[in-house]
Amino acid sequence: MSRFSKKEEPEVLPGAVVEEGQTDSLANVAHVDHDNHDALEMAVSPSSDSADLLTKWQRKPAPWAVWLERLTLGVERPFNTLTGTLQLNPFYHTGTIAVFLTLVVALTGFYIFLFYKYGFEASYLAVLRMNDMFIARTMRAVHRYASGALVVTTLLHAYRMLFMERFRGQRWLAWVTGVVLTIIVWLAGVTGYWLVVDARAQLITDGFVRFLRGFTPWADGFVIWLTKADLSGNSWPIMLILLAVHIALFLAVAYFFYLHIRRLSRAKWLPDTYLVIGTTAVLILIAIIFPLRNLPAANGMRLPESITLDPLFLFYLPTEGRDFTPWLWGGLLLITAVATILPWITRDHSVAEAAKPEAAKKSIGLPLVNIVPENCTGCTLCALDCPYEALEMVERHDNTGHKFVAVAKPEMCVSCGICVGSCNWDAITLGDSSPELVWDTISMRLRMAKAKAPERPVRLVFTCDRHAAQGARPYLAQDVPVAVGDTAVEIVAVPCVGSLLPDTMLRALEAGAHDVQIIGCPPDDCRNREGNVWIEKRLIRQRLPRLKRDHANAPIFADWVAPDDFTSALQRPLPAPETPDGEPDFMSARRMFPNVSGRSLAILFVMMVVVLVAQAL
Repeated sequence: MSRFSKKEEPEVLPGAVVEEGQTDSLANVAHVDHDNHDALEMAVSPSSDSADLLTKWQRKPAPWAVWLERLTLGVERPFNTLTGTLQLNPFYHTGTIAVFLTLVVALTGFYIFLFYKYGFEASYLAVLRMNDMFIARTMRAVHRYASGALVVTTLLHAYRMLFMERFRGQRWLAWVTGVVLTIIVWLAGVTGYWLVVDARAQLITDGFVRFLRGFTPWADGFVIWLTKADLSGNSWPIMLILLAVHIALFLAVAYFFYLHIRRLSRAKWLPDTYLVIGTTAVLILIAIIFPLRNLPAANGMRLPESITLDPLFLFYLPTEGRDFTPWLWGGLLLITAVATILPWITRDHSVAEAAKPEAAKKSIGLPLVNIVPENCTGCTLCALDCPYEALEMVERHDNTGHKFVAVAKPEMCVSCGICVGSCNWDAITLGDSSPELVWDTISMRLRMAKAKAPERPVRLVFTCDRHAAQGARPYLAQDVPVAVGDTAVEIVAVPCVGSLLPDTMLRALEAGAHDVQIIGCPPDDCRNREGNVWIEKRLIRQRLPRLKRDHANAPIFADWVAPDDFTSALQRPLPAPETPDGEPDFMSARRMFPNVSGRSLAILFVMMVVVLVAQAL
């Protein structure tokens, strides 16, 4: 079952024919005939002869992003240690938790709307009466706490996207709409507080009047309008307008969320079931234990006494009317402006490009997807696997006998290489470096490792650019061979472990590797969304192109760990003999999702309670 949708994902698109050899890949290259391979070499530039083509594929993270991620990994480590599993790290699910909290806010908001009245006094009394009803009181508290948690998870989600540098290229739309969504959510929260018409709402009104007085000629007119409505007792139109604005802001959230996920394949809307149940239970529990306290009604004749302000939505109120106010808003506007244009003022670099002398650098960026139609069999696997809709299948009208051919959309490509790991036919390249020519690089490095340690078994380790910039960095920088016990280790960094074919690992074993290890990102924390999931499914024979049945228990194993945990994964011993014939169970050693214990869930529940209690207090 796919982790990204409720229904089973098809292995191929309707009408596609998977040719023999694709369903059970073989550890050889005989499936690509010489004529087509010549066509492939003609499709790439002569620069494909360079010493290490993988460096053209591999992304070089910006130093500031590496530093931010290292800092974050240090904060996350206690969570992983406490729960005992990476599956329960809430930081990996901030995006889907934010969506779930938005739904909670919408549902509880609708319930509150059923009891709401219009008018300064009527609105305040309606909210006051809700405290006399258990369900209404609880719903209102859930609405408030879920709104605050929504802001926190949204900011954390944006922060994760920032240090992963998931904002350039085709991702600019998701990034910019995310910035807009954050602003809209904040405005919706402020208007929500305004609707209560209590002392806190009075401070919001005073702040809004100062804003109008500073930037528009409408301040006096607005004050006169409010005063007349209050004196005449005809204030319901004002509250109706304010409620309409509040609802319109929520509808804007829904629209921009649609834009936010528009360029994603299989967008994951909700977190896993245990997070949905846990979040719901914690919100209800905290709402019951810590109901909202009612403040005095707004009174335009006197200023309210000292009151508690929400630091997430009303952080600006303590500075109103002071010299610091312009600095606060100026700083926030500057941060927002820089965040909005970030996709265009920075760019990605490959490792090969970053290694060149400054004068020799060319502004080429990362290689993008490229199709070699002569080799395409129309199997549709690449189009299905691409997380960003950078490939589509179109009908083929030639004498090849294939129904479809893949067509690249480079403007949607993020250079993850997942499509390369879907194609057994060398029909997809990234830039001018074909998979077959990249295999030559891997083979060369494996031969060199064997030559440096002729008496020792050699393990070939594949990892992604996140690990290469964090835990694997010291090993990749070493000039001497890496050793784990009696085993020599050769580490190969690729853009994403999802860019690997099962064939590549089998060929490495045939070329002399004692075993092959994949060290990839934890569940739901892949920089390219689905790369770790797809390679895991290929290796456990649940997704095409999968390992041949005869090679199902080949010495290939995987570790799905945080980027700073590379060393412990590298030192992990081979699986113990568990199969009926006494061999190690390598198939189980590749799986990503172990069973979650009740203890781990209980610890996660307690941590969520602590976070929300801090908000309630």
